[in-house]
Amino acid sequence: MLFKHFKTISIFALVTLSIISCEDDDELPGLPPANDTTVQYATDIDSIRKYLKTHYMTLDGDLNASFTKIGTGGTQIPIWDQTNFPLDSIEVSNDSRLTNRTNGRVTDEQKYTLYYILLNEGGGQNPITIDSSFVTYAGWNLSKNTIEIDRASTPVWTSFPAVTTSFISGFRQILPIMKTAESIAENPDGSVNYVNAGKCIVFIPSGLAYFNSSKGPNLPSYSNLIFQIELKTLVAMDHDKDRILSKYELYGTETDYFKQDSDGDFIPDFLDIDDDGDGFLTRNEFKIMGTVPQQYYDFTTIPDCANDVTNPNRVKRFLDPNCHQ
Repeated sequence: MLFKHFKTISIFALVTLSIISCEDDDELPGLPPANDTTVQYATDIDSIRKYLKTHYMTLDGDLNASFTKIGTGGTQIPIWDQTNFPLDSIEVSNDSRLTNRTNGRVTDEQKYTLYYILLNEGGGQNPITIDSSFVTYAGWNLSKNTIEIDRASTPVWTSFPAVTTSFISGFRQILPIMKTAESIAENPDGSVNYVNAGKCIVFIPSGLAYFNSSKGPNLPSYSNLIFQIELKTLVAMDHDKDRILSKYELYGTETDYFKQDSDGDFIPDFLDIDDDGDGFLTRNEFKIMGTVPQQYYDFTTIPDCANDVTNPNRVKRFLDPNCHQ
């Protein structure tokens, strides 16, 4: 195994997250100067489209994929045109970060197309990118004759943001198109069977992968990647331990969890232990006399400063710095 986790690397390769890696995955000394992201993306997306139009996909009984180039005069249906498992796409931005502060996203304004094939939707829940997801995967270098670069046959957790490890942006951002398994069953031998788990294949341009960083001869700079991913289950995180699940800490019209900052201290609310900056921990501001603190609070029932829980327009007390005046 070449990698156990995939590292988020900024487009300028200034800051990297540490990863758990095999001994042959040492950082190579020096990086080439980074290409312009727009210019490089034009090259990458052209290469990916050409690959999709010149290769066909084969699936075994468990929907595990392999990819083969169509020979001269070949009659196989290219990935681009197949209909049993049609090719689809989403447009995303690079969500990699130099820091977890509100202004910490890497400088990359390029919009990226992620082509994907949904092999099985799954029967459970769709994750969001800040959930912790339990996955298996296989990865190939599209640019090097589809050579395999990594495989995790035993499920591993991926979380974002992560203290030490994180998966590449293109991997993270495709997870929400799938659902987790609809049920989990224990087999007689003690192993676990994830019933009707989501499974997809995604084609990732280098700007959402390792960009100008090289990981050896099978993964040089500007490699475009393919991943097949199976989503087993997820855990909704409470990153700041304030008893509000992070997925609920997005208010009003804001759509980016890293930009939701109620007190303007550049710490996103889902990472901020004092959301309104009043000097009182968020987790302690929900308490009502005579009640037992909940493990996680239902955001819709959190009271305002006067303990009102019925007014739909109320300002929840943990977001109102005037409660303690």
